[in-house]
Parts: sequence; structure tokens; C-alpha cells
Amino acid sequence: MKYEAEINGHQISLEVEQHNGRVVARAGKRSYDLEVATPERGVYLMFLGDQVHEVRIWSADGNFLQVTVGGRQFTANIIDRKHRRVSEHRLEGPQQIIAPMPGKVVRVLLKPGDEVAAGQGVVIVEAMKMQNEIKSTKAGRILEVRVAEGESVNNKQVLAIVE
Repeated sequence: MKYEAEINGHQISLEVEQHNGRVVARAGKRSYDLEVATPERGVYLMFLGDQVHEVRIWSADGNFLQVTVGGRQFTANIIDRKHRRVSEHRLEGPQQIIAPMPGKVVRVLLKPGDEVAAGQGVVIVEAMKMQNEIKSTKAGRILEVRVAEGESVNNKQVLAIVE
């Protein structure tokens, strides 16, 4: 299957093929031959040689995918070129910043009223001994911060709202 993707504002071509339990993925000029396991919905373990990468994928608002790989979070928009399923991806109105997994708030980087850029960190959540910077999907102003440092959070809990 061929796709077009926008990842953190950058356009890229993707091609994904599945053969005999393996996935061959081409992203731009790079090619990957992976073995993939799905231990739970939205969680993928990708085996590339002797390396294992955990990938978590979820949709906070139905328009964009949030992807966490190695503690780094990305915002992605995928378009199926074959069927030209293009959804409108306007980030109008308030957007929720969602916890990608359960954890503990280590640091709140911004407060209500602060200006935020797309891709800028808002909250740092520690999960499985890793600190994950949870980023804004759009530029704007922080409307609400719904968590405090030291607080435990659940998967998909709203951490903040950007206007």
C-alpha cells in the first residue's frame, strides 16, 4: 500500500508491504525489513535486526495520529493515495493534549496563558522509567493545564488544552 504522510509538518511518501509475517516499509529513500508484534491495541514491537522498538499509536481527536517511538512523540496525518482518503486536518478550535500512556507528571513546562508552538513540549510524563515530553499539536495559547507535578495520570487522560 502506498501512502502520503505528514509527520510534524514534513511530507513523506510511505510504502508498506506484508509478506510471510514480515513488513517491508519504505519511508522516503529509506527501507526497513521488520518483524512486527502487537502485544495490545495501539502498541507495536518492531524488530529490526537485534534492535527492538516500541511504537504507540493513538488518535486524540480523530484527525491526527499521535505516535510515540523511543520516548519521542510525533503528530502524523496519513493519506491512502490509492483511495485518496484525504481528511480535513485543520487544527481549529481548542485541542486536547493527551497522555500517551499511564505515568507520573515529572514537570509542567507551560502554564495557562503561555504561548505554545506546534511541536513544543507542554508536560513531561515519566512512564516505565522513561521521561516523555508531551507536545502540542498546534501553535496557540495554553487554555488549561489539568495536571500538576507529581500527579499520576492515566492513558489518554487530558493533560492540557491549547486554544
